[in-house]
Amino acid sequence: MNETLTIDIGNTRVKYAVFHGKDIVEINYFEPLTDDLSRLLEKRPYINKGIISSVGGKIDECLAQLTNIPMLVLSSKTKLPFSLTYNAKAEVGADRLALVAAAFAEKPHQNSLIIDIGTCITYDILTADDRHLGGPISPGMQLRFKAMHEHTALLPLCAPTHDELKIICDNTEECLQSGVQLGVSNEIKEFIRLYSLKFNDLNVFISGGDNIFLQSMLNFCIFASSNFMFNGLRMILEYNDIQ
Repeated sequence: MNETLTIDIGNTRVKYAVFHGKDIVEINYFEPLTDDLSRLLEKRPYINKGIISSVGGKIDECLAQLTNIPMLVLSSKTKLPFSLTYNAKAEVGADRLALVAAAFAEKPHQNSLIIDIGTCITYDILTADDRHLGGPISPGMQLRFKAMHEHTALLPLCAPTHDELKIICDNTEECLQSGVQLGVSNEIKEFIRLYSLKFNDLNVFISGGDNIFLQSMLNFCIFASSNFMFNGLRMILEYNDIQ
């Protein structure tokens, strides 16, 4: 009854998922600077290996609690089921590698665009001949709201909305929400158009915590589940077959 541990340390959130085979049996947020992971291993003694993806540091704090099981730290040096074409390979974020692996697991040997809408918005291409091509990075929605609030004297701090977005607005909050959310939506649509000119039969995956605010505007895309990155991490761990 072996289980595997996958850890995603993002810029704003830190989360783990425990797999039994290909099924997630537990998922939760945790704090690396506490003993959360040590207590998880006590609670789930069948965890026998794991993998960490981090863009927010705190790897050593996690590994210090996981000394009893082999752990793979994901990086550009990790064995992957696709090749990296990026010149500065060491600069490729582990989160991007995990997302590309998740797309590979769902649509192997096909052209796929993976768009992750988190703190930043990232664009990655996985080609039908299994090459990863790095793409643009732009500010995410929360970052845009925060920047407008912090770098102006009067604009309030707003949050994304599920309400209908207007191009004729009645108050400042509506102006900010429409500017950010319609701006992000149209940015993404234009990138999809440009990539579709270069890659035939393109699958488009949308992942990340803020994708829920764009589903009605990008309903022609594949909206990945909240477990998308964890499935990519599990796939990479299996591919490396650590003992």
